[in-house]
Amino acid sequence: MKIVDRHRPVQSRRRFLRGSLAAGGGLLLGFHFSVSAQDAPAGKVFKPDAFIRIAPNGTVTLIMPFVEMGQGVYTAIPMLIAEELEVPLASVRLEHAPPDDTLYANAVFGQQVTGGSTSIRAAWEPMRRAGAAARMMLIEAAARGWGVVPASCMAKAGIVYHAPSGRKARYGALADAAGRLPVPAPGQRQAKTPYQFTLIGTSVPVR
Repeated sequence: MKIVDRHRPVQSRRRFLRGSLAAGGGLLLGFHFSVSAQDAPAGKVFKPDAFIRIAPNGTVTLIMPFVEMGQGVYTAIPMLIAEELEVPLASVRLEHAPPDDTLYANAVFGQQVTGGSTSIRAAWEPMRRAGAAARMMLIEAAARGWGVVPASCMAKAGIVYHAPSGRKARYGALADAAGRLPVPAPGQRQAKTPYQFTLIGTSVPVR
C-alpha cells in the first residue's frame, strides 16, 4: 500500500493552525457525497465521492481522513473500501485528506479528530457505502457499454465480468464512463452482507 502526502501552500494563519492540528491531532470522517461524479475530468479519474478516485490505469486512491497513531487505521480503513469495491488491498493507495470539517469532520465529535476508539465505528458504514457506490457505477458503465443488464455482471479484483458472453473490462478502462453516471442515492447503494465478506472480519457464526 502506497501512502502519498501532498503538502498544500499555507494561505492564512487560520489555515496554518488548522493544518497543524490535523497533522498532530488527526483527521476523521464526516461523510457525504459532496463531489459529483460529473466533476471527474473526462478520461482522467473517476471520483464518485470525496474519498475514492480511480485512475485510467486502475489505481484506486483513498483520501484518508484518519491519522495513523499505531492503531492500524492505515490498514483497517482501506480494507473497508477494498472489500466493497472488489479490489485487492494492495492496490489501494492512500492520500492524506486536507483540513476540511465540511467533508471530513468526525460525526461523533463534529470536527476532524482521530481518537476515542471511534475510527472503525465512524467509518464502517460510510466507507462501505462509498465503495459499494463506486462498484455499482463501474458495473453500470460496463453493462451499458455491452448492452446488457447490470444484474448479469459482477465485479472481482478490479475487473467487471459478464459471464454469459465472456466479456470483461478493467476498472481503469471503465473510469471515464462511470464518471458520467449519476451517483446512486444512499438507499440504492448495495453494500455487502456479512456473509459476503472476503476481506474484512465478521461476527457472523460459521455454519
